[in-house]
Amino acid sequence: MNAIDRTLKQALLAAICIQPGIGLVIMFGSLVAGKGRMESDLDLAVDAGRRLTASEKIALISELARRTGRPIDLVDIHTVGEPLLGQILRHGKRLLGSDTHYANLIRRHLFDQADYLPYRNRILAERRQAWIGR
Repeated sequence: MNAIDRTLKQALLAAICIQPGIGLVIMFGSLVAGKGRMESDLDLAVDAGRRLTASEKIALISELARRTGRPIDLVDIHTVGEPLLGQILRHGKRLLGSDTHYANLIRRHLFDQADYLPYRNRILAERRQAWIGR
Protein backbone atom coordinates (compact mmCIF):
# COMPACT_ATOMS: atom_id res chain seq x y z
CA MET A 1 0.00 0.00 0.00
CA ASN A 2 1.58 3.30 -1.04
CA ALA A 3 1.58 6.55 0.98
CA ILE A 4 -1.55 7.89 -0.74
CA ASP A 5 -3.41 4.68 0.10
CA ARG A 6 -2.35 4.90 3.74
CA THR A 7 -3.40 8.55 3.90
CA LEU A 8 -6.76 7.75 2.34
CA LYS A 9 -7.31 4.81 4.68
CA GLN A 10 -6.48 6.96 7.73
CA ALA A 11 -8.91 9.65 6.56
CA LEU A 12 -11.63 7.06 6.00
CA LEU A 13 -11.21 5.41 9.37
CA ALA A 14 -11.15 8.79 11.14
CA ALA A 15 -14.40 9.77 9.42
CA ILE A 16 -16.03 6.41 10.23
CA CYS A 17 -15.54 7.13 13.93
CA ILE A 18 -18.36 9.72 13.85
CA GLN A 19 -20.87 6.88 13.45
CA PRO A 20 -20.63 4.56 16.46
CA GLY A 21 -21.17 0.86 15.91
CA ILE A 22 -19.73 0.50 12.42
CA GLY A 23 -17.99 -2.83 12.57
CA LEU A 24 -17.16 -3.47 8.93
CA VAL A 25 -15.93 -1.18 6.14
CA ILE A 26 -15.20 -2.39 2.61
CA MET A 27 -13.88 -0.12 -0.13
CA PHE A 28 -14.74 -1.14 -3.69
CA GLY A 29 -14.95 0.38 -7.15
CA SER A 30 -12.46 2.09 -9.41
CA LEU A 31 -10.08 3.24 -6.67
CA VAL A 32 -9.58 -0.31 -5.40
CA ALA A 33 -9.21 -1.60 -8.95
CA GLY A 34 -6.43 0.93 -9.57
CA LYS A 35 -8.48 2.71 -12.24
CA GLY A 36 -9.46 5.75 -10.20
CA ARG A 37 -8.93 9.28 -11.44
CA MET A 38 -8.82 12.56 -9.54
CA GLU A 39 -12.59 13.01 -10.00
CA SER A 40 -13.50 9.39 -9.17
CA ASP A 41 -15.92 8.83 -6.35
CA LEU A 42 -15.11 6.69 -3.35
CA ASP A 43 -17.27 3.57 -3.08
CA LEU A 44 -17.68 2.34 0.49
CA ALA A 45 -19.81 -0.37 2.03
CA VAL A 46 -20.36 -0.10 5.79
CA ASP A 47 -22.12 -2.30 8.33
CA ALA A 48 -23.38 -0.84 11.60
CA GLY A 49 -25.21 -4.04 12.55
CA ARG A 50 -28.50 -2.36 11.73
CA ARG A 51 -30.02 -0.21 9.01
CA LEU A 52 -28.51 3.28 8.99
CA THR A 53 -31.03 6.11 9.08
CA ALA A 54 -31.09 8.72 6.34
CA SER A 55 -29.63 11.35 8.67
CA GLU A 56 -26.83 8.97 9.72
CA LYS A 57 -25.98 8.29 6.08
CA ILE A 58 -25.97 11.99 5.25
CA ALA A 59 -23.71 12.80 8.20
CA LEU A 60 -21.34 9.96 7.33
CA ILE A 61 -21.21 10.87 3.63
CA SER A 62 -20.54 14.52 4.52
CA GLU A 63 -17.73 13.64 6.91
CA LEU A 64 -16.17 11.15 4.48
CA ALA A 65 -16.31 13.68 1.63
CA ARG A 66 -14.84 16.42 3.83
CA ARG A 67 -11.92 14.26 4.96
CA THR A 68 -11.14 12.63 1.60
CA GLY A 69 -12.01 15.42 -0.83
CA ARG A 70 -13.95 12.97 -2.99
CA PRO A 71 -17.61 12.33 -3.75
CA ILE A 72 -18.85 9.36 -1.73
CA ASP A 73 -21.03 6.44 -2.80
CA LEU A 74 -22.08 4.83 0.50
CA VAL A 75 -23.70 1.39 0.61
CA ASP A 76 -25.33 0.09 3.79
CA ILE A 77 -24.29 -3.58 3.96
CA HIS A 78 -27.23 -4.30 6.24
CA THR A 79 -29.65 -3.53 3.39
CA VAL A 80 -27.66 -4.30 0.22
CA GLY A 81 -28.80 -7.19 -1.92
CA GLU A 82 -27.49 -9.31 -4.73
CA PRO A 83 -25.74 -8.99 -7.10
CA LEU A 84 -24.11 -5.86 -5.62
CA LEU A 85 -23.15 -7.66 -2.40
CA GLY A 86 -21.30 -10.28 -4.44
CA GLN A 87 -19.43 -7.59 -6.37
CA ILE A 88 -18.45 -5.83 -3.15
CA LEU A 89 -17.12 -9.07 -1.65
CA ARG A 90 -15.41 -10.19 -4.84
CA HIS A 91 -13.67 -6.94 -5.74
CA GLY A 92 -13.63 -4.94 -2.51
CA LYS A 93 -10.92 -4.39 0.06
CA ARG A 94 -11.78 -4.73 3.74
CA LEU A 95 -10.52 -1.74 5.71
CA LEU A 96 -12.16 -2.45 9.05
CA GLY A 97 -13.80 -5.49 10.60
CA SER A 98 -13.04 -8.84 12.12
CA ASP A 99 -12.59 -12.07 10.19
CA THR A 100 -15.76 -13.38 11.87
CA HIS A 101 -17.82 -10.38 10.77
CA TYR A 102 -16.49 -10.71 7.22
CA ALA A 103 -17.11 -14.48 7.18
CA ASN A 104 -20.71 -13.94 8.30
CA LEU A 105 -21.20 -11.53 5.41
CA ILE A 106 -19.76 -14.06 2.96
CA ARG A 107 -22.11 -16.70 4.37
CA ARG A 108 -25.08 -14.36 3.88
CA HIS A 109 -23.97 -13.72 0.30
CA LEU A 110 -23.67 -17.44 -0.46
CA PHE A 111 -27.10 -18.20 1.02
CA ASP A 112 -28.71 -15.29 -0.84
CA GLN A 113 -26.99 -16.33 -4.03
CA ALA A 114 -28.20 -19.91 -3.72
CA ASP A 115 -31.72 -18.98 -2.61
CA TYR A 116 -32.62 -15.91 -4.66
CA LEU A 117 -30.42 -15.57 -7.72
CA PRO A 118 -31.95 -18.53 -9.60
CA TYR A 119 -35.40 -16.91 -9.28
CA ARG A 120 -34.07 -13.50 -10.24
CA ASN A 121 -32.29 -14.91 -13.28
CA ARG A 122 -35.41 -16.81 -14.36
CA ILE A 123 -37.56 -13.69 -14.05
CA LEU A 124 -35.05 -11.64 -16.05
CA ALA A 125 -34.89 -14.33 -18.74
CA GLU A 126 -38.69 -14.38 -18.99
CA ARG A 127 -38.81 -10.59 -19.25
CA ARG A 128 -36.13 -10.59 -21.95
CA GLN A 129 -38.03 -13.25 -23.85
CA ALA A 130 -41.28 -11.29 -23.60
CA TRP A 131 -39.51 -8.11 -24.75
CA ILE A 132 -37.69 -9.74 -27.67
CA GLY A 133 -40.63 -11.91 -28.63
CA ARG A 134 -40.46 -15.49 -29.86
